[in-house]
Amino acid sequence: MKLIVTVDTEADNQWDYDGKVSLSNLRCLPRFQALCERFRFPATYLLASEVLQDLETVQQLHCWQREGVAEVGAHLEPWTTPPFMAIERENPALQMFPSELPAPWFERKLRTLTQDIATRFGLPPRSFRAARWGFSAPMVGILARQGYRVDCSITPKTSWTAERGGSSSKGPDYRRAQAAPYWLSGKDVCLPGDSGLLEAPMTVLYTGPLVRERSRAARRFSLLPESSAKRLLNRIVFRKKWLRISPESRHEDWRAIHRAAVRNGIDVLEFMIHSSELAPGTSPLTPTEKEAEGVFRHLEEMFGEYRGLGVEGCTLGALAVAEQESRLRGRGEEDPGAACGSKMGTAEGGRVR
Repeated sequence: MKLIVTVDTEADNQWDYDGKVSLSNLRCLPRFQALCERFRFPATYLLASEVLQDLETVQQLHCWQREGVAEVGAHLEPWTTPPFMAIERENPALQMFPSELPAPWFERKLRTLTQDIATRFGLPPRSFRAARWGFSAPMVGILARQGYRVDCSITPKTSWTAERGGSSSKGPDYRRAQAAPYWLSGKDVCLPGDSGLLEAPMTVLYTGPLVRERSRAARRFSLLPESSAKRLLNRIVFRKKWLRISPESRHEDWRAIHRAAVRNGIDVLEFMIHSSELAPGTSPLTPTEKEAEGVFRHLEEMFGEYRGLGVEGCTLGALAVAEQESRLRGRGEEDPGAACGSKMGTAEGGRVR
């Protein structure tokens, strides 16, 4: 089994964005990186546009990627990534889902972010996550055309339709998406397809011992509207858990997620954290030093637990290379980009260990 550690690397307090940007949380990245290296779990840092203005952080990330102990990818926030539409210029604090953007505008913003990362790091990013988990089918082809190999925006069992976007739009609904990596369809991102863009979904599993991910009961439960009855059923039977840190996180959660993955034949786990959740006063999770220290304790417990269970580290880019090679072997073909894949497994993809 592999663990992918992803970091949405972005400005402070994006939950309360007022159009102004501060980047103090980035000073905590070296401590986080040291912990990842200690347990041999290379991180994938998904960079928002504003982070590229912090030269100290760019230099650190460049060094880690060059040494093969981390990967740099892209995290597109419409509200900080130029060019800006008229509605964005009129309201700089507007936080649209990337999936709300007209396709030409998403393509322009993605090109800007991709080129800016390539300029600073000498390599274009190959891994992507949409801000606010806002992903849609029209984005698949655009990402593939700009050289991306893997997306990690989908949160199985989860609907974001109650979340408001830039106007009257709502967030995406991923309740039908599977929990294991799959090749995306360009028509429906919840279904497998042949687009050539890999989806590495966020790990969201039912950890109840009697529940199977692909069972009819699990699929039907996922599609139920939110209600007190559904919350009760979840607490007693299904026990949905995200591989994230929250105020309610317990050591047993990491074990329960691992057991559920084994039980369901899922061999890739994906953890996610915001860079601002590593620092005090820069996120709702870490209002003070006490909570920030608690996050690092949880990280150490989780990494130690998974290392003890024999879980190996992997970056998003390295996973995409491995999955593509496996796909081609299944077709009896050779990978024409094998040399590129080898490079991505080190400088771009990080080591798989």
